[in-house]
Amino acid sequence: MDGVPSYDVAILGGGLAGLTLALQLKRQRPQISIFVAERRAGEAPLAAFKVGESSVEIAADYFVRLCGLEDHLEEGQLLKAGLRFFFPANGNRDITQRVEWGDRAFAPVPTYQLDRGSFENELAARCRAQGVDLHMGCRVQDVEIGADQHTVTVMAGDETSTINARWVVDCTGRAFFLQKKFDLAEQVEHNINSAWLRIGGGLLDLEQWGAHDAAWMARMERPGIRQYSTNHLMGEGYWVWLIPLSSGGHSIGICADPRFHPFEQIATLDAALTWLGEHEPQLAQTLTERREDVQDFLKIQHFSHGCKRVFSPERWCLTGEAGVFIDPLYSPGSDYICLGNTYATDLITSDLDGEDITQRAEIFNAGYLNLFNTALPRVWGDHYQLFGDAEVGTVKISYDYVLYWGIRCLVQYHDKTTDRDFNVSMLPSLLHWIELSGTVQQLLRDWHNLGQPANPTGLHALPSSFPGLWNRLLDLHADLDDATVRARYLETVGRLEAMAVVILHKAARRLPAQQRPDPARKVNPMAVSVHPERWEQDGLYDEETGLTYAEALERTEGFENMLLDELAQ
Repeated sequence: MDGVPSYDVAILGGGLAGLTLALQLKRQRPQISIFVAERRAGEAPLAAFKVGESSVEIAADYFVRLCGLEDHLEEGQLLKAGLRFFFPANGNRDITQRVEWGDRAFAPVPTYQLDRGSFENELAARCRAQGVDLHMGCRVQDVEIGADQHTVTVMAGDETSTINARWVVDCTGRAFFLQKKFDLAEQVEHNINSAWLRIGGGLLDLEQWGAHDAAWMARMERPGIRQYSTNHLMGEGYWVWLIPLSSGGHSIGICADPRFHPFEQIATLDAALTWLGEHEPQLAQTLTERREDVQDFLKIQHFSHGCKRVFSPERWCLTGEAGVFIDPLYSPGSDYICLGNTYATDLITSDLDGEDITQRAEIFNAGYLNLFNTALPRVWGDHYQLFGDAEVGTVKISYDYVLYWGIRCLVQYHDKTTDRDFNVSMLPSLLHWIELSGTVQQLLRDWHNLGQPANPTGLHALPSSFPGLWNRLLDLHADLDDATVRARYLETVGRLEAMAVVILHKAARRLPAQQRPDPARKVNPMAVSVHPERWEQDGLYDEETGLTYAEALERTEGFENMLLDELAQ
């Protein structure tokens, strides 16, 4: 159309997903023309802006290497002391008595806590500096999909205008623009609610709750490290996050399964403080003392959602929360932005280079949605029930982290996400560990359901004492060739198999003695369960390819250092 501006890409939404995508595209293809429509007018406020402040390893690598943001992350945001978990003990009135999962120092591979306001303001400034046509106070009204060009209608103030773009990417978050337009919404069974607030006036240092215990304080390399973790206060049916912000405040949120904690118990600030008083009294006391520092309070019901399609060969896609959202536990939100934006960047640049992206779009769409649809029920689904069980919970976190660092991060840090040859060669292993993960996660749920004994007190599960886990983290900044990456991947799958066998024997201690598996017999990791009546039918014992308990422990390389019964000895 004459007089209508034309772009290579129109990005709907100028938040975290949209602005990082624009930077990634510009770094890969500097000449690309990008239009971004962001409905917010002006700069984002600091601190009390958006949740999603915690980034983990995949997102950190994405922000640093693929978006070029290392200087800002190091100077303008907070270095993070990993994820840290505290399981309940004795009414949660003394944090030193709670089982702690987390390391004693900042990790050798950096991750960051993000003040979303200052971060998105920085992203916007960098996009403008690189020639992105960013329009603030600009609302998307409509998108028409065309054979060669799409037409986007926007409104700024009282003026309506149109632009043309070869590609349209929806990054509108929970506005769900394309999801609504194309009827792509898909409900998921993971029904969890959340409420959160931010406090100003300085960071919340949970070490003040335990400063009376010199031994507990001495666990850390130095005082003050714990406050820079994404701290998780765990309990049956819930967890609470504590995330420090560079603007000098703290983000505090509750995620709760309504089967245990109905939404109305956390749906207002007063209700949430009352609920915390019952379940997390040390935090409740701190918040009561600092009530005047509360900057906001927000809530959401049933936050998880799916999508029928996120990448289309018709040259549109959805990334970030505009597509799918899984759960805040383990801070995967920015990881999914990384994956979605990386797939989108590959599709867009390949198309602009004249390639036929039809098959690639279908492969990426299937792969992305398969990851979401398999991870949600396995890693997050129906697990809130066991978050008060320290023995099972620490094992789950350790297993999930071996898989995350040893496979998913390995692929990201060594640029294999869109490497077709690599992914085709690893497909049998991928399908194998996905099936194995489903088996192990069900084992964890069933382990808890056998009946939880009283949690032990005062124990510390230290990730760096588990070489089979910690060495996978160290691999991320190692210069590994393709053959070594494949070898590490397969080693991790083997380690996950061995962990499954160890977990079976630990879980079976909640069975009557006569029903427990024989540790001298070789066990098939794919058949582990705490249902003795099914063992023969399921093929639990496999003398050819299975592992004895001793063999499994040896292959896990220090997993015993994360097992509470071993730590208690």
